[in-house]
Amino acid sequence: MLNRLRTDFQLALISLLGACAVFGILPLAVYRFLSGQLMVGLVDTAMVSLITAAVVYAWRTGDTRRPGLVAVVATTAGAVTVSALVGVEGLFWVYAMILANFFLVGRRLAVMLNAAAVFGLVVHGGAFDDFAQSISFLLSALVVSLFAFTFAARTETQRVRLESLATRDPLTGTDNRRAMEEELLLAVESAARSGDACAVVMLDLDFFKRVNDQHGHDAGDRVLVAFADLVRRNTRKLDRLFRYGGEEFVLLLPGADPGALQRVTEQLRHRIATELVGPGGPVTCSMGAAALLPDEAWPAWLARADAALYRAKQGGRNRVEIAPASITPVTAPVVP
Repeated sequence: MLNRLRTDFQLALISLLGACAVFGILPLAVYRFLSGQLMVGLVDTAMVSLITAAVVYAWRTGDTRRPGLVAVVATTAGAVTVSALVGVEGLFWVYAMILANFFLVGRRLAVMLNAAAVFGLVVHGGAFDDFAQSISFLLSALVVSLFAFTFAARTETQRVRLESLATRDPLTGTDNRRAMEEELLLAVESAARSGDACAVVMLDLDFFKRVNDQHGHDAGDRVLVAFADLVRRNTRKLDRLFRYGGEEFVLLLPGADPGALQRVTEQLRHRIATELVGPGGPVTCSMGAAALLPDEAWPAWLARADAALYRAKQGGRNRVEIAPASITPVTAPVVP
């Protein structure tokens, strides 16, 4: 749970909003009911219910876009309705709504929702004691929106850059080993929930050390970049390629069942063998693949693919080996 919160920024924000709703708005809804403000209490309860449902959905599915949209619609509609019903007391929640909207959905949508809420309240006028108060609220809300917009934009830019630095291999542009571990964990959790098939492939360039030794590391780097581009061009958009280390890569294939795994990997191996050319001639690749088993942890899943890769190397290289359903991982080193 903590790992998902650390690695999924949007999920963490939605969860934070859910905690605020349960521990902040829900007690206030109880107070509304006890004090005879039935309608306001119902609005608060509906808002908490929608936000809680959005949080639960996000945790179960991993989808944060739709829950984020539901959450901002609930908070926006709730804040506006409560302000119209109780007056100035409800306006304090509008500022929190403005801030939350900029972080939960895209900035363009947040601007539209916030503008509609603020101007709707001003035009309605029921939340204000006089015209001067409504103008003061409008100006202060605009200032808060401007700062929130700027801060959200800057935060998103920094977050994307930091995530890229932390999870991208700078040479090939593929995801790195750290990102791979996180994605394999998420793939195992998703498969456990949905029952969908999933497979992982370990790819290792054959005799790659010779390229570096005979032609230099710059030539070897060019081969690695060309290899990564070739794999990406010949796989689906939802497939994920990771650089595991050196000339070894890992390919995650969501939805690939055992029946299709041999065909997909063999086609990819053939493309690499016929299209990847280094300074010394064609470059081939050995592959070890493993379909995810029920209740299998990702390290064991990856170990079965690694053992299959070892067999492919020992069997002559430039070949594909599919891991059986159960195997004792081979840990002997592979000599390039």
